Amino acid sequence: MSPIISFSINESLKQFINKLVSRNQYENKSKLIRDALLRLMSDIEISSLETYGDLGTIAKRIVGNLIIVAPHDPTVQRKLNKIENRYKEQVVNKNQHFQGENLIIFMIFEGEIQEFQSIVVEINGIKELKNFRYLIIN
Repeated sequence: MSPIISFSINESLKQFINKLVSRNQYENKSKLIRDALLRLMSDIEISSLETYGDLGTIAKRIVGNLIIVAPHDPTVQRKLNKIENRYKEQVVNKNQHFQGENLIIFMIFEGEIQEFQSIVVEINGIKELKNFRYLIIN
């Protein structure tokens, strides 16, 4: 189970979050906050790396893990395949297997941190997913 963090926000932020979730842009508040934090993390890492000049472009490349648990449903599998195809240069390894009614996919991603952010946001956009976890390894 993931750690739980509590924090206070003002009423306008609360309304903004509720609107995004109610418009089905996000499945729930947790996914919205995780995506926002991932974007912030990407921005901070990139800006801090850029201070190293030419080394910044090399250092922006990352390796990441993605673990997806999806229902055994051809429609969901097509959505995942389309996303994977868009990132075929960055997805360097993929294993998948079926366990009961679930499809479990493990991917290794190598590429720019912005690309990792994009694939995470796209995968998070698939509402039918049962679980999705990602980790930047370096």
